[in-house]
Amino acid sequence: MSDELDPGLKRLFAETAGHPADEAFVTVVTARTSRERRLTMLVRPLAGGLVAAAAAAALAMTLGLVLNQGRAVIGPLVSSSPLGWVAGLALVFAGAVCVRSLAPVFTRMRG
Repeated sequence: MSDELDPGLKRLFAETAGHPADEAFVTVVTARTSRERRLTMLVRPLAGGLVAAAAAAALAMTLGLVLNQGRAVIGPLVSSSPLGWVAGLALVFAGAVCVRSLAPVFTRMRG
């Protein structure tokens, strides 16, 4: 018998001296495993939510930095001449194309 799933199982057997009362033993073990199962069902979504929130925060910080740096470069270009708007729109279009072309790579990495 393996005690990997329930480390206290060996202790529980030792307390009953190897001859557990069947019904009482089954009741105790069932109650304990159901309690642990409920706790893991509560903890997993919370941990997943924390990881998702941390990833979203990191993405937002990175995206903000990229947009601020891009604004410093694109701003003077756009305001310098009438053709600057065309160049600025071309840069925005190029960025959208890059994001669209990289989307399959990120979905494969995630899945």
